[in-house]
Amino acid sequence: MKNIPLEFASLPISKKLKFGLYSYEQKPIYTQIKEKIDFSKQSYIANNSLFYIDHGAAGHLGVSYVVVKKSNLKSKSKILLKNIILTALFAYLIIALIGYYLAKLFIYPIQSQREKLNIFIKNATHELNTPVSALLLCVNLNNFFTQNNKNLIKISAKKISNLYKDLSYITLEKHKNENPKNLELSNILQKELHYHTILAQKKKINLTSTLEETFFKIDEEDFIRLTNNLITNAIKYTKRYGHIKIILKNHSLYIEDDGIGIDKDKLDKIFKRYYRATDEVGGFGIGLDIVYSICKTYKIEINVNSKRDEGTLFVLNFFRS
Repeated sequence: MKNIPLEFASLPISKKLKFGLYSYEQKPIYTQIKEKIDFSKQSYIANNSLFYIDHGAAGHLGVSYVVVKKSNLKSKSKILLKNIILTALFAYLIIALIGYYLAKLFIYPIQSQREKLNIFIKNATHELNTPVSALLLCVNLNNFFTQNNKNLIKISAKKISNLYKDLSYITLEKHKNENPKNLELSNILQKELHYHTILAQKKKINLTSTLEETFFKIDEEDFIRLTNNLITNAIKYTKRYGHIKIILKNHSLYIEDDGIGIDKDKLDKIFKRYYRATDEVGGFGIGLDIVYSICKTYKIEINVNSKRDEGTLFVLNFFRS
């Protein structure tokens, strides 16, 4: 464009590519290419080389065609193929690892529930075995009508009944009651404490109660199930010669024991279904889940305070509806 003549010595030389400049008549002006060029094509492969022909020079400095040649095409193709395969294998490995992680992530809830089910079946077998064995023992005794025998039968029968009701509650959803009644809670609790007193006496536990007249709108079976689970747990986790206090006053129910207690880091998990804070005694891990569900249904505030090896206090606040 400055009317300066073309100096071929100043043209760049590439080790990877060769090029040639050709006139309108397809004659070489300057070229590093020895092969005859097929100008009818824009690109083609010949003699293991790739040729590319560009028409963009438009006759500037007498150049109409610029031809670029890339040699050793097969070796380059092999290198390219190798790189593609390596990249594909690396991508496959990454995808496989991600797939494994996602599969493990998706399968974990199923596996977890399966393990919980196996533990539940194992615990259910153990929990039912104790009262059933006690009933069979009582039936086979000669002194069938003794007071001790009758108490043992009552405890075993009540335990089986409670287990059935708890299982029905979580599996058959019998807990949904649309017409709760305004009940006097102390009378109901007093009747239930007769069974719990017998159960506590078997473990040499001192169970005391102070009950004031309290009204609250709730289904009677739900209230019995609520208190039974809490009191039964207190008896279960209190050692021999321990103490349990049950107080109903000012629209609040206090159930306090001096049992094994609950670790602080486990308190926020005790209301989850199948969770058990300790394996020291048997159980399903469904009692406190039922307690929490009933409290949620009737808007009963529940608080728990516990220290390991010191005891546990459950407080239920029955707000007036």
